Amino acid sequence: MKTITMYLVMVAILAMSACQQPKESKEIAEQKNKEKFENKADEKDAQFVVETTNTLHTLIALADVALEKNSPRAVATAKNVKPEFQNLLDEVEAYASAHVISIPSEATERSTDHVRKLLDEKPSTFDTKWCNEIRDTNRDLIREMESYGSNTNDLNIKTWLNSALPHVRNVQDKLVDFENRLSKN
Repeated sequence: MKTITMYLVMVAILAMSACQQPKESKEIAEQKNKEKFENKADEKDAQFVVETTNTLHTLIALADVALEKNSPRAVATAKNVKPEFQNLLDEVEAYASAHVISIPSEATERSTDHVRKLLDEKPSTFDTKWCNEIRDTNRDLIREMESYGSNTNDLNIKTWLNSALPHVRNVQDKLVDFENRLSKN
């Protein structure tokens, strides 16, 4: 009987601790925005800002991984693109603040874990894998920005997207140039 009671107590403790897992910054921001915005269009705009913020945090984390890995070829590109991502993040944060949109303060744990796994890559394969990852993530950001810009009715978002997209495309050009240099070696 004591064994069953102890087992039930342990299960209850595990269940309670599982329920008390801290929420991720992105989840918290999404929940706050759902509570704030009654209008579906405003809630959708806020979700776009949350997703964009998360992607920019991920891109900055990717640049940081290249700097941490200290791969001579990737470091130069990472140093070149990281300020661009940071500027875009600063712009999104300013937009969110002006429009009372809650945003995540960091990339999701899943994204961060995925990015950090690149540190385990052999030096001989790191540059190529890192380049593919950051280029694909940036390309997806471009697609999302273009798609959302053509679908939203919010002129403030459209204006920001029209000014931000050239910068994101410029970063993509730099990443493609880096990929081309890698393929020549």
